[in-house]
Amino acid sequence: MRTRKIIAAVLCALILLAAAGGGFLYFLLNSQSTVAEELKDRLKILACDIRIKKLKDETEDIVAGDTVFDDGAKKIIKTDLGVRLIHYASGYYMDLPEDTRFDLSCSPDFIKAECGSYELTVSREYAPERDVREYTAFYLDRFLLDEDYRAANRIELLEKRTDTGEDRDMFSARLLEYGDGYDGYTYADVYTGTRIFYRLTFKYDGGDFAELHPEIENTVSRFTYFRPHGEDSYSVRFNNLGGHDLSDEAKTVYDELCGTDGIYWGIFTSDISGKGIDETLPKYEEDLDYEFSVILVYCHFGDGFPTELAEKCREDGKILELTYQPTLSNNEDLTGRTPQLDIYRGLCDDEIRKFAREAAEFGHPFMFRFGNEMNSDWTSYSGVVNMSDPDIYREVWQRIYRIFSEEGATNAIWIYNPNDREFPPCSWNNFLAYYPGDEYVHVIGITGYNNGTYYKKAHNESWREFKDIYDGIEKEYMPFFSDFPWMITEFASSSIGGDKAKWITGMFEDIHRHKNIKAAVWFDNADYDPAYGEDKVVSRPYWLCENEEITDAVRRGFAAQEQTLWNWREHDG
Repeated sequence: MRTRKIIAAVLCALILLAAAGGGFLYFLLNSQSTVAEELKDRLKILACDIRIKKLKDETEDIVAGDTVFDDGAKKIIKTDLGVRLIHYASGYYMDLPEDTRFDLSCSPDFIKAECGSYELTVSREYAPERDVREYTAFYLDRFLLDEDYRAANRIELLEKRTDTGEDRDMFSARLLEYGDGYDGYTYADVYTGTRIFYRLTFKYDGGDFAELHPEIENTVSRFTYFRPHGEDSYSVRFNNLGGHDLSDEAKTVYDELCGTDGIYWGIFTSDISGKGIDETLPKYEEDLDYEFSVILVYCHFGDGFPTELAEKCREDGKILELTYQPTLSNNEDLTGRTPQLDIYRGLCDDEIRKFAREAAEFGHPFMFRFGNEMNSDWTSYSGVVNMSDPDIYREVWQRIYRIFSEEGATNAIWIYNPNDREFPPCSWNNFLAYYPGDEYVHVIGITGYNNGTYYKKAHNESWREFKDIYDGIEKEYMPFFSDFPWMITEFASSSIGGDKAKWITGMFEDIHRHKNIKAAVWFDNADYDPAYGEDKVVSRPYWLCENEEITDAVRRGFAAQEQTLWNWREHDG
């Protein structure tokens, strides 16, 4: 009977769509707009939800007592087993110890719980691939399951990943030589027979693994899922503290950034640390009849502060956007050693202090973007590469921030900068999970590329207009970060798959609709297809002045802008 009802509902939907004409279907299948993407995602999840059984009685197997919390989407009740968390909107319930404390602030994505001897994060996930178990093994667990990765980063596998054909997988690992908190992890995936699955991550003292493991197994075995119903909401919003901890000069520059009605335009060139600052950049500015205000440069772990480049930028009336990435391989060897874990262990403070002292000696303001795109799977410091634990990133950020403050590097204006899309696309990997706290952030960095269509068959990439990308980012970020200035820390458009000149024209017309965006930096470089060897076949040409037609579009766009420059000579101490 249930199957017949589902089929009837689907047929009715198809009839209604047919009656509305083919225009809507074409829009839904081909549009990259925020509305179309959200509709497609909802339809995919709905197709899974209707295959999951409805909840009958969430208390039939327990003796229920007082209700501790109830907002319609979630309920916490006392039971004979402890407390039961029922998440109606995410479709699950589970039993936890009586003294558990819950963090429900980001419950549409994940719930966190402190359970005395362990911490737990729970999220409902959707797998883009049909083989959900294979998806979780690769996209979520491939680093921890890799022997070379564990050896390079001093991680011990406590329990191998099960593959029993049942609906639950578990495995456990321990981060060695970490003595300041929880170093043991157990990861559990609960499968529903659809592309929906649940991810449970337990953190505890690794020395207690044998003692805690039966309790964790019992918690996972009793985890019950059902068809979700109701709407959940966030109960968190972050606040800009106004750069109160910045040096006087940096505070003046920060206030100028916050107050501008224009855009501080910037650029990165592949040779900016060499001849680019003296040759490539002036040539761009001459060709475009425009003076850039921001210069982007990258530093990796072990590099010194780029004092000479920072001084050159200051002399030229520009400001440096310094992107510091804790990687030893330019993010190319992700199964090798990641400095992120050693920073987390507290083993790299001397190196960081040296860098901070050099920044303090420079003395003048610079934009400091630490560990950008941490919610990805292509950086050495990303969550999925580092124990699948966003808390590691948060604690590393806070540790470095404190060291900068202690060394007097209060001329750094800190930018928090996730990628506009999570990879893997998991709720536990959401950009909110990495936010280090209001007292550690001055600017919200946003990054969204039009990657083009070179990898359309391989990775389902599609052409995305500036409006579609940044409308989506604004919709995601405004409920949380409306109080901050935003900076497009790097962005670009490919020329493969669409009209790049038209894209740029649309970008100049659209960017001023986004009132929080105060600066935008073009990434003037290219990606290459690794299948053909290094730097042979361009897969994503991001060059700003790629040809005369595109250069004309950029020139016209800048000509229509009101030039926004830093007033360095007014700020100089």
